[in-house]
Amino acid sequence: MLFRTLEGSKFSHMNSKITAVITGDIVGSTKIAGDYQEVLYQIDNDIKQHKDESFILDIYRGDSFQSISNKPAKGLLILLILKAGIKRYSSKKGSKEMQWDARMSLGIGSLEEYPESNNLRELSGDPFTKSGRNLDQMKEKGRLIQVSTGDEKLDDEIFSVTPLIEAVTNRWSTAQADAIYQLLLKNLTQYEIGKELGGKSQRAIGKRLEASNVDSIKPYLFRFEKQIVWTFNI
Repeated sequence: MLFRTLEGSKFSHMNSKITAVITGDIVGSTKIAGDYQEVLYQIDNDIKQHKDESFILDIYRGDSFQSISNKPAKGLLILLILKAGIKRYSSKKGSKEMQWDARMSLGIGSLEEYPESNNLRELSGDPFTKSGRNLDQMKEKGRLIQVSTGDEKLDDEIFSVTPLIEAVTNRWSTAQADAIYQLLLKNLTQYEIGKELGGKSQRAIGKRLEASNVDSIKPYLFRFEKQIVWTFNI
């Protein structure tokens, strides 16, 4: 059961669980020479280990995937971890190098029960509806990131910010995404990221992160988390 409280923009929930569902597909999958499913499962395991042990990821139709997290305030962060994890890779087709990427739609809403299996494609409910519906619309508009919470005022703000986030993430190189993935996933220092990436120098990692403009996104990740906690009263 879901209803607004007297405070106006908060939601109160009885006998339900607020979750974050991400529906996505690999961009240009037919041109990719590589096992992106294996990469997605690797990211899935990393998120389970470092961010949300109850995280579930399901791959279907070959190049499409869906995930769910019971940490909705971390939903946008998890989306960007997925984004960076995928963009670490590229494939060569003829003489052209093609960087991997994914189109992703985040929906936040209430489910009566958190799923116990990874057959997410068989499930339905508010966050699944928001996430799946928006992904179809994104394909028509050429968008790569979209978020829906069901709160009109919050969604308006998010809608005004996501194109800026998209503009930043679209420019991430494979090397930058490698460093960003470690930063967002594990919150490591530049020195620690360098060690994770085979002994790269702190200076080299610093240059990658600076060029990526990931620091311009981090303040909004913090704001997004606070907004979700307040809006859904969690």
